[in-house]
Amino acid sequence: MRYVHRSKLKTMTSTSFDKNGLDKAGIHWMQYLSMTSMSLLIFLIALDKAVPSFHRIVLHSMARVGIICNGITG
Repeated sequence: MRYVHRSKLKTMTSTSFDKNGLDKAGIHWMQYLSMTSMSLLIFLIALDKAVPSFHRIVLHSMARVGIICNGITG
């Protein structure tokens, strides 16, 4: 018989933030969210400039949603 090790699932908690939303270093949770979203935006812009097929997907998606109107239909 084999022994299978089962680890316990850890849940995310916000215990490191106080009632004002600050952590031990004095950084607000919204600042973490802002830094993460800006990093993602920079990555997506670089990907858009580097990969032509991704650029076409972005343009097509924007046209379908109605953000841009350049004659792309489908």
